Amino acid sequence: MRIRNVAIATAVTAAAAGAIGIPVVHAALSDDGRPVTSPSAQRPTPETLRDDFNGDGYADLVTTTPEAPVGGAAGAGQVVVVYGSANGVSPSRSTTLAQGAGGVPGTAEAGDAFGARVTGGDLDGDGYDDLVVAATGEKADDGGDGSDSVTGSVTVVWGGAHGLTGGGTAVPTRAVPGGHPFGRDVAVADLDGDGGENLVVLGGAGLWTYDDGFTRARPAAATLVTDGLAEEPAGLATGDFTGSGSNGVVVYGEQDADEAGSAWAAVYTGGPDGVAHQRRLTDGTAAVPETAGVGDLDKDGFADLVTGAGTTCCQDSVDDPSASGGQITVYYGTEDGLGTGRRRELLHQDTPGVPGVSEWVDHFGAAVSVGDTDADGYADVAVGVPGEEIGGRAATGSVVLLKGSAKGLTGTDAQIVHQDTAGVPGTGERKDHFGSAVRLADTDADGSSDLAASAAGEDVTARATADGAAWVLRGSASGLTTKAATSFSAPKLGLPYRDAAFASVLNH
Repeated sequence: MRIRNVAIATAVTAAAAGAIGIPVVHAALSDDGRPVTSPSAQRPTPETLRDDFNGDGYADLVTTTPEAPVGGAAGAGQVVVVYGSANGVSPSRSTTLAQGAGGVPGTAEAGDAFGARVTGGDLDGDGYDDLVVAATGEKADDGGDGSDSVTGSVTVVWGGAHGLTGGGTAVPTRAVPGGHPFGRDVAVADLDGDGGENLVVLGGAGLWTYDDGFTRARPAAATLVTDGLAEEPAGLATGDFTGSGSNGVVVYGEQDADEAGSAWAAVYTGGPDGVAHQRRLTDGTAAVPETAGVGDLDKDGFADLVTGAGTTCCQDSVDDPSASGGQITVYYGTEDGLGTGRRRELLHQDTPGVPGVSEWVDHFGAAVSVGDTDADGYADVAVGVPGEEIGGRAATGSVVLLKGSAKGLTGTDAQIVHQDTAGVPGTGERKDHFGSAVRLADTDADGSSDLAASAAGEDVTARATADGAAWVLRGSASGLTTKAATSFSAPKLGLPYRDAAFASVLNH
């Protein structure tokens, strides 16, 4: 990757500021030093352009390190936003965020895990996407007796012409039964079809939605949709699954172990009258969904849901062999809702055409993201396989790209990439866990989604075991290409910490 001389001074500043949690802002410049300008081509669709925090027409990449120390507070958490451009992303164009600095509410404290979940959308309707950051380890002050309880927190960091430099607003924590923190997952979507975007927060065992009218001074009114979710809600996803113009919400996780099959998901429809429960989904397996992505895989005008279950169930599962290596499940949208049309599909590494073989602890599906990598109008799915053995080295990790088509998602023309793939920076090593997080978004505005992938176990500094790093591979007419592939890690951003699994979380 080319490093411009102009970046040297800012890198020195970043090293000092990052150590104490001060947001670091780099100018929005192209790699040849020219100001970034909006692409002259037609503005990308929402499928490819997401999280444009500075309004320049390029999607931006959010990398978070919940384990990062800030100002001496271990595990306080830090977020780095790398801005897109015609040349893709570069550490020289970035903003570093932490609690308690640069107008971001809160205080960076040990174990806060700021950045455990992140998402983006234009909450205040000013034309710039805003960043929503959850800190799942945030604690409430219970009177100073040392028994502070974990409540979690959600913060909106406001976008603008200069990116995420306008400070933030704290969303009041909503306490509901369930034992899980407020902000276990977050999403932004137009739930009522009026063109404005709404915040959705999973907290405790409850699902909260927020009205239009978010401002920098005041969050919008909140509605508790339900306080009776599954015993172990893991996350949520949003999309227009019915083609109504309003987005629905899916909450997924693990149900009571006494019930048949532990995988569980609940679908809620959106509309002018609010969010309402529609149905439950299940794939009938023990592979519990832990991540999800949404996009139109078969180009029929309805958003489809992809859930990933990378957690292994049983080394010798007779009833469900895929559960030992991980799997993804696809539910197709129709005007009647998810799962009401074509049969749901299970794909894993024993599915015809999918690279590899389903093996114990592969963790196929530990991360998923949906986007159109080849600009053919069919959304594709990037699947993280962080436990994949490559070249005899355990848990080196890989990413498998599955292509959408008129037939839906199949193994046809699938691709696999890892650090031993020609053109990918670095060398695959044992326990790198390449593919521990994945993200598809069009960071260079050419109409094809690009792949960002993390390796939480990458060792960058001497004697480290889990520094972490991120890679970006461009999309092209044939899918992913390693041409102009880049990678970066904490040292390239001037951040001094080590063994904190840099970029272990990517925006979704």
